[in-house]
Amino acid sequence: MAKHRRSLLDTILPKGDARRTTSELIERGLDALRSARDERGLAVGANTLVPSRLELRLPQMRYDELAEMGAVRDVEYYFNDQLMKDLGAEKLRTFGDHPVYITIAADSSLQPNEIYAAVLSPEGGVYEAPRGAPAPYDRTSVLGEESTPMAPPRPETGPRGALRLIVRGTGGGERVLEGTRWIIGRQGSSGRPLPEGYRKVDLDLPATVSREQVRIDMIGGDRMRIERIGKAPLRLSGGEELREGENRLLAVGASFSIGDQEMVISW
Repeated sequence: MAKHRRSLLDTILPKGDARRTTSELIERGLDALRSARDERGLAVGANTLVPSRLELRLPQMRYDELAEMGAVRDVEYYFNDQLMKDLGAEKLRTFGDHPVYITIAADSSLQPNEIYAAVLSPEGGVYEAPRGAPAPYDRTSVLGEESTPMAPPRPETGPRGALRLIVRGTGGGERVLEGTRWIIGRQGSSGRPLPEGYRKVDLDLPATVSREQVRIDMIGGDRMRIERIGKAPLRLSGGEELREGENRLLAVGASFSIGDQEMVISW
């Protein structure tokens, strides 16, 4: 198996200039993951405790390049293997002794030459700091630049107000959103309890739309993860249609459509 994985990575990262961009992406991606991990490290005795669950987010074009080669899983495996090796070499342990788990995701809010690494909770959800603690640190890198880490944007000094769901078109309008996690769908309940921490947003939508159609999680104040969980079509602004169970990262303000209804979540 190890030999098979090595041959796949040799294909992904060949010598010479043919795949220089992909090679740089992987090298810088590994640096970004390690930096995000170490930012959350906590010295305990002779060891340092670090997060186990991290995600490298790529612009859609870069993600698609890996996907076209069938390389997403193999690059995840490579990152996972390298960070596992770090544990023994650097006297690191993960919080709760969880296994290291690295994923790669597409983020349409990134520029073509940007990547960033984020710390997630061990269960795979967005990391949520305790009340009063600083927000999760996303370390953004720019490919092709000498200075790899970019400081996260400074928080705005004034209040931003409430997030709003704007429905465009016939029967449209606005809804003020409370909290940071929502299930959007047709009016009424499916009879299943909502996941913990989520609020239901009932809309006047056709019967072809599921009562639990879209799951949305805010990430910081400028990004959100959107996932199709219902039967009706869910399309992004570029025309991409998500399959059931598929998710994407979007900038706040990016539009999406449920069936024929275009929607935007904005401040």
